Amino acid sequence: MRKTAIIFGSTGTIGTKAVGIAYSNEFEIIAISGNKNFKELVKQAKEYKPKYVCVADSESFTKVKDALSSNGDIEVLPRNEIANIAKLNVDCCVMAISGSAALSPTFSCLGHAKRLAIANKESIILGGKLLMDSAKSKDTEIIPVDSEHNAIFQCINNENKDSISEIILTASGGVFLDLEEKELGKVTVSDALKNPNWVMGKKVTIDSATLINKAIEIIEAAYLFDFPIEKITPLIHVDSIIHGLVKFKDCSLKAVLAYPDMRLPISFAINYPDRKDCKLPEIDFSKIETLSFRKPKQWQKRNLNLAYQAFKEKKVVAFNTANEIAVSKFLKNKIKFNEIYGVVVKILSQAEEEQIASLEDITNLIRKYENLTG
Repeated sequence: MRKTAIIFGSTGTIGTKAVGIAYSNEFEIIAISGNKNFKELVKQAKEYKPKYVCVADSESFTKVKDALSSNGDIEVLPRNEIANIAKLNVDCCVMAISGSAALSPTFSCLGHAKRLAIANKESIILGGKLLMDSAKSKDTEIIPVDSEHNAIFQCINNENKDSISEIILTASGGVFLDLEEKELGKVTVSDALKNPNWVMGKKVTIDSATLINKAIEIIEAAYLFDFPIEKITPLIHVDSIIHGLVKFKDCSLKAVLAYPDMRLPISFAINYPDRKDCKLPEIDFSKIETLSFRKPKQWQKRNLNLAYQAFKEKKVVAFNTANEIAVSKFLKNKIKFNEIYGVVVKILSQAEEEQIASLEDITNLIRKYENLTG
């Protein structure tokens, strides 16, 4: 019997790869969702023949519905149906929607999907312990798609957690890796969007440049693996060959090594415990002369330290929302690159300790912080 899958955010960088990998591994694609890229949604619908296509953008919804009007077996649904789509019983739900828009379907799929392959950072750090506890109580297995967290998942699998002394998250360092702090005020939006290793959305690319993406990933790891945040360490590894390391009390380390390609963690998360051929190039160690590492610069450390501060002060929703506000301002040329940190700090200083017992609590906090002036 074929396994079933839902791919949320199927038109994005992760989603397009995920829907193809699931289909090639003989999953039946029950539903897909997208936003404004209606042409890709229509193309996927005709190729993979899902039962449902959910479209968040109202204009795109009309265009998709018209384009698929002759495909009577496919039902095109608007944005407000996304939580109901998530409640379909499937083997695997891939969450590749970007931003906090993923919160509702992420929580809704718990108890209905046997596995949640999650590529959405915001759902993890905003949902936090509530998300992890809910998934456990409802028997939905969570496997991260993020390359770093997917690597850590592989390293700690079947290990005694008490034997782990440190989790090390590697980072490429971003486009401004070699810049000193005094040079940051001169960089432009176009400069910041030139990521040397990955093709990503604008917001994630800016987060990579500030290294706040790694700060977010530190919080992610603390929640995903129920591990003390002070024992989670970032390390710049410009080669992007080692995707994550785990250090044990006997001083040994385990690592996952591969050329950077998101098809690997996506395939692992969808197919686990099986491993499928992703058609990726193999590492030839005879051709790799060195693997290089370096510590973050002082301005990068300052951004990274926001993770530890926000987590310990229980202001994680404030931190994530503040960063979204700051990045949006930078992309609109309202602030300089080196002013992103100050906006986040200002909003954090206005926030109070967060008490979260429901999804509604999270959404209310987001709205509250969005009204603060950074």
